[in-house]
Amino acid sequence: MTIKGHHNYLFHLKGVRGFSLTEIMITSTIAACLITGVSLIMNVIGSNLENQNTIVTKVNIGKIASKVYYDINSHTVNTYNAPSYGRTATADRLKSKFMDDIEGCTAVFCLARDGHNTIKPAYIPLDAKLDARVLDSPESFRIHLSKVMTHSQNVFKPWRGVSQFSNGSIFILSSSGFNGFIGVRSIYDIDFNQTAEPKGTYASVKRYSWNQLTDYYDIFYSDDSANESFRSLFAFHEKRIRRVFNEGNADSFKTAMEMPFYFIWWPDPSLKLTKEEMTTHGNHIGYVDLAQRTNYFFTVPIFPSL
Repeated sequence: MTIKGHHNYLFHLKGVRGFSLTEIMITSTIAACLITGVSLIMNVIGSNLENQNTIVTKVNIGKIASKVYYDINSHTVNTYNAPSYGRTATADRLKSKFMDDIEGCTAVFCLARDGHNTIKPAYIPLDAKLDARVLDSPESFRIHLSKVMTHSQNVFKPWRGVSQFSNGSIFILSSSGFNGFIGVRSIYDIDFNQTAEPKGTYASVKRYSWNQLTDYYDIFYSDDSANESFRSLFAFHEKRIRRVFNEGNADSFKTAMEMPFYFIWWPDPSLKLTKEEMTTHGNHIGYVDLAQRTNYFFTVPIFPSL
């Protein structure tokens, strides 16, 4: 007995061509390559996750630093060991805010320091006799700040060319809307603390606005790098026209054709720095090495609105 539907199904299959041996072999080879590739990728991801260190529950940065940085009464902070890709995402978020601040500001001044920054004003007074156009360098701004906020004299240090100080602050200024005052849009503090418990370097970048901490990221370099520091944070290139004044080594940084500009470096949570990579350099040639130490590099004009 023949089932009619089954007979018709077999009849239609007579014209259907199957896969050849060559096609099957090619398909199997491609599938094997894909499986191998995925396995290798997953192995790399797994290895990277294993290489990432867990939370350092107690990094002793001192009670003063904790209070100044985060307004907490503690000697210790919680952070991550480098490399930490999760912390890198936080750094990327702060980088985006930094770029937004730059786009909406009128001037940027990078000030160098070794200690903590306790100067976080919302407005900065302008001397009635001062022509604001003379504030055309980090040093001229530092001198003005020392006159109107005398306690800043003990915080910020003079520098030119490349900063050789351990820490720094970036003042991002804007219009205040009031006569006789400069508005402070935000302040970014970059700090490196050598720690003994555990031994290493605690690095942080923090954003303040209206004297309030609004965002930050931090990372701990557990390598034995005490007494060493990440250099340089800033380099400032002045107008080329200033070469009419012969000022020795300073002439090397008179390169800007029109607008003076900064090179700025931030610590990178995705990289693990060795002791040699944390070593200081004494001149501007040394900052070329920072390309191997951080992916957070900025070129910023002193007057972005112009």
